Amino acid sequence: MQITFTMELNQKTLDALQVLVNTVNGESAPEEPTPAKLTRSKAQKPKADPLADSPELDPEPASVPKEDDDTPITMTEVRAEALKLSKAGKQSTLKEIFAKYDNATKLSDISENSYPALMTDLRSANG
Repeated sequence: MQITFTMELNQKTLDALQVLVNTVNGESAPEEPTPAKLTRSKAQKPKADPLADSPELDPEPASVPKEDDDTPITMTEVRAEALKLSKAGKQSTLKEIFAKYDNATKLSDISENSYPALMTDLRSANG
């Protein structure tokens, strides 16, 4: 019969295993347990802690820009909002919104100056 199990290798479990082996072999347990050597085979090398060398994580989340900030709205932000509308199956609504801006058929046809108003329209259409 063969029994296989996995356990954490530390001094306490190694001492307990030594007592078990001594008991099974009919040997008396020493009055004071002798410390067992903690050895590892090549396959049991400890894995490096991926977070050990990394800098501490910032406990404060990055501030999210508010809609009323004066930061310009980028084409990427507009595209992401338009994509939400398109994926929701509202392609005809998206075409109507684009058409409001210089009769555009695609985002690249719309002036960057129109992005704030366009974003407002897209967000309201997305609900």
